[in-house]
Order: sequence, then C-alpha cells, then structure tokens
Amino acid sequence: MKIHDIVAANFSDVFEENLRTEICNNGILKFVEPDKIILDVRTDIEFIPLIVSGIVKVKRRDGKGNGIFLHYLAEKQTSAIAITYAIESKKSEIRLKTESNVTYIAIPAKVVISWLLKYSTWRTFYFKFNQQQTAFLIEKINDIAFENLEFRLLKYLEYTSLITNDNTINKKHFDIARDLKVSREAISRILEKLKKQDIVNLGRNKITIN
Repeated sequence: MKIHDIVAANFSDVFEENLRTEICNNGILKFVEPDKIILDVRTDIEFIPLIVSGIVKVKRRDGKGNGIFLHYLAEKQTSAIAITYAIESKKSEIRLKTESNVTYIAIPAKVVISWLLKYSTWRTFYFKFNQQQTAFLIEKINDIAFENLEFRLLKYLEYTSLITNDNTINKKHFDIARDLKVSREAISRILEKLKKQDIVNLGRNKITIN
C-alpha cells in the first residue's frame, strides 16, 4: 500500500484532511523487523514515528547499559516523550525498539512541532498521549516504590498480553528481568510459584496466563 492509502485507512477518524495531506507529503513510510531500534538514547531526535501497525517497546536508558521498561506503543500511537524532547531540543533519553514487525511513518521533528500550532487534532493527539505516557511513568515509580516483585511481574505480563492480544507471551526470563530491572533468578523463582498456583503455564521461552 502507498502512504496515502495507509494514512486514509488508519487516520481518517483521527486527523483532519489537511493534516493527513501533510503527513503524506512529509512522512516516510518504513517497515521494520522485530528487535530493531527506531530511536536510541543520546541521539538527536530528527523524526517522530507515527505507528501504523505492530508493537514498539519504550525503555528509559542511561547509555551505560542500564535501563527499565516504561510502556509500549501500538497502532495509531506516537511517543509523546520523544516529541517533548524535540520541542526542548534535547537528545533522546529513551529507546524505542520494535517488539514485532512494525510499520510506521517517520515525520521530521520540526514538522511535527509546527503542527502543534497549526492543527487542533494534532494538539489533542499529542496531549492525549503525553497525559497517558506520563501516567505510565508515575505508575511505574509507584510500583517500584510500593509494590513487591510478584505484583510487578503479574502486571507486566497482563499488560504485555493486553497489548499483543495474546495470553501467551514469548519472552525469555532474562528479557523480563531486564525490563523490570531485577535478576533473572528472581523472575524464574516467582514464575515457578505462579505456575504452582495455576496462574501461569511455562514453556520454552514462553509464558501463558491462565
């Protein structure tokens, strides 16, 4: 499909016609395989991804190998955090990495910023995800500060299942541990406990929520 067809099919109910035309004229349609970095830390934000299909993981990284999972981006979404960095002319402090095959439209950051003044639907779009993604950050801080690891792990599994629309989560224990910033042994121990409680079933590199 051409970009005009994709924008019409996916964003006619979100953006006005003039804005959709600008998306087509300024955006570049990209198709990316799983496990690819769309935006990395310590880089200038040259474009903003508008997700058409697939799932993108957002992580906070310090550039020294340390990071923690924040949330996912799915279809008809964008990273409000990345837009905010671009508005403030800051380098990225997050990593956007594909979890599946992803189709997205790469739009120059300067163009995206100009839309905040020109189009009310874009302002609404940005503020919606800015509020939502800020709420994710606050919730993440609360969970780390006040909730035990079993609660955090279950919440992570349920959220991933909801985003992927699949009760089976294809992840290694190591990858989950890295997302939650804990040891692999701790994740494996809790998963075995949840298995005994018949909350999950465990397979090779996969977890099924009952």
